[in-house]
Amino acid sequence: MNNSGLPENPTLKDINKFKRQLNWGDLPPFYHMIASSVSELESIQTMGFDNALNKICKPNNWNLQLLGGYFDDHNQVHVERKPRLAIYQLFTDRGFELHCFPYAKNKEIDQYVRGHKLMEFITWDPGTMKVLCRVNSLHKFIDYYFQRGDIADRALIFYAMQCVDKLIGYMKSHVDVVKVDGVTIEQYFKAQEKSIASDDYDDLLLGDLKGNDLSDFGSK
Repeated sequence: MNNSGLPENPTLKDINKFKRQLNWGDLPPFYHMIASSVSELESIQTMGFDNALNKICKPNNWNLQLLGGYFDDHNQVHVERKPRLAIYQLFTDRGFELHCFPYAKNKEIDQYVRGHKLMEFITWDPGTMKVLCRVNSLHKFIDYYFQRGDIADRALIFYAMQCVDKLIGYMKSHVDVVKVDGVTIEQYFKAQEKSIASDDYDDLLLGDLKGNDLSDFGSK
């Protein structure tokens, strides 16, 4: 990264600064939208409002009877085991997302549940707890990068990967993450990278460009 004008392990601030240098002081709207989503992702652990992360990791929403837990004299929670969670990485029409599913015995649950004796959370509300994070339109931004992106765009994509890895690591330290599945940002990126070498991808890119077909002239 050093030859590109970025430090070895750039922060989001470093990447944004470099992008401005490449664009005469401006951040293009598409880049700015992605950077804003990534900024929210990297700060999700310190956000004050009651987001999905806080709802999941907050012990007072855990079924202590099922988890062998109790409150001590200082109102601190102690458990024999933490609630289990499955995490899926996926791309939707909205962008890249992390989806979470709790367990009832060995079954992943995807519905609103409150006060069920087999659920390891007192309340599970998919509307506020299922989607742990989202990077808006990241798949479209990755596609854009391979068509006409620059070094800063690539750095932003890789920084998003790091933020997701850190978030999953944070979850593993607070609950029992028994499964991480789905399509990662890196896997999607590499798949798009591989497709560039194919003639079909070249034809797709050429389809957006108007011009004369040299084969027509050669046949005359």
